[in-house]
Amino acid sequence: MKMVSYWKNVKETYNDNGLVLIIGNYDHKHQYNGGEKSLGVHLGTYPQSHNILSPCVIPAETRSAILLGLLCQTVSKENVDQVKKITNAIEC
Repeated sequence: MKMVSYWKNVKETYNDNGLVLIIGNYDHKHQYNGGEKSLGVHLGTYPQSHNILSPCVIPAETRSAILLGLLCQTVSKENVDQVKKITNAIEC
């Protein structure tokens, strides 16, 4: 499914049974010359607008809390690939 053009350079950071966290540049209505690094979330193909996936942007403070919690979880499960993805998302 196509993703709304406000999201650029998107990478999947976490996927839990269809709950997907992405990291990328979010440029709301193309007003910010490429946007800023942001964390987004979508559930499968929801939310969407006109059959285009439109992930929600997570506010910065909440983004940090979510990513740190997921990092602790993946470290305890020794999931090296997931730890790398989340660490990269935190660094953005």
